[in-house]
Amino acid sequence: MNCIVTGASSGIGMELSRLLCREKGNRVIGVARNEERLKALREELGECFTFVVADLSTVDGIEKTVKSVYSVFSNVDVLVNNAGFGLYKNVLSHSDEEIISMTMTNFVSPILLTKKLLPLMHKDSVVAMVITAGVHVLMKNLPIYGATKSALNYVAEALRDELREYGVHLLLVYPGLIKTEFHLRAGKNIESGLDAEKAAKAIINGIRKRRKRVYIPSYLTLARILGPHLIPFD
Repeated sequence: MNCIVTGASSGIGMELSRLLCREKGNRVIGVARNEERLKALREELGECFTFVVADLSTVDGIEKTVKSVYSVFSNVDVLVNNAGFGLYKNVLSHSDEEIISMTMTNFVSPILLTKKLLPLMHKDSVVAMVITAGVHVLMKNLPIYGATKSALNYVAEALRDELREYGVHLLLVYPGLIKTEFHLRAGKNIESGLDAEKAAKAIINGIRKRRKRVYIPSYLTLARILGPHLIPFD
């Protein structure tokens, strides 16, 4: 399979790249900003893994990614839109740049990458959108992050039917607390959570089984049912 993984330099994206490269015949293009880490991953995984150093919070970074994919792959079997970041700040505490950058990375880039790479996809290709189980509640500590992911979730549900017309399957992924650098970068040191490799395995399993949705851990499926009742509207 020809696979694209954004946010490949750490966390779930890095573990996805590793697991995909363990399977014979797979090729992976990893996309991230950290060139040093991408090079180290290339050394670890060998010819299976190539990379694009790009900032998906910018239009230039998105265009660079698309051009690089077209130059390497003649077709795309799997696109995992995994890149994303958040900040533990109140809404009004975010700078203009932070709001724009988060919106571009978490919401705009997955849509544009899917749209622009669709011509390379075929019947039975898979697009995976890594969202968050937090979209089912009010994320008061990560409000802009929660808003951008909620927007992605909304659009993805509409996109599902459109992709089906091309024979392309859409998988929505809702992780809970995962052991990655996400929270430290966002402003808190949280060491608990599910191992990132286990999360990556759940995503790959969802891709293979052509699942519509995957909650990680699986019990978070309850958030979809109970979540709306937990949002305070006062």
